[in-house]
Amino acid sequence: MISSLINSLVFALVVSLMTMNAAQAHEDCETIRFQRGNNGTVVKGVAPPDSVICYVITTAEGQIADVTVLGVNMMFSVEGVIDAQDKYQFSTEKKTYRINVGQLMRSVTDQPFTLEISIK
Repeated sequence: MISSLINSLVFALVVSLMTMNAAQAHEDCETIRFQRGNNGTVVKGVAPPDSVICYVITTAEGQIADVTVLGVNMMFSVEGVIDAQDKYQFSTEKKTYRINVGQLMRSVTDQPFTLEISIK
């Protein structure tokens, strides 16, 4: 009896910590939203040499996402989907995706980029 109670409490604690970590993981990210009636957007930014810029986007199931990053020495990763690409298309789930944009080969200077995203 006490063993199952302890197991239940441990499980609840682990689930709570995982939920908090997932929420914190998106805190530092900029949320990408489309203008009403548009299925895509363009985001301009500057990637520092020692870090990535984080964006999040929420999609429905069965959509097609096209992600492209333009700029010298730039790449993006979609967590749980693909790493280190400059262009990629994938079928979405109903979830929030984290997109990290950064320099492919670290330079000593900031690098400007343009991130293009469309969801159809």
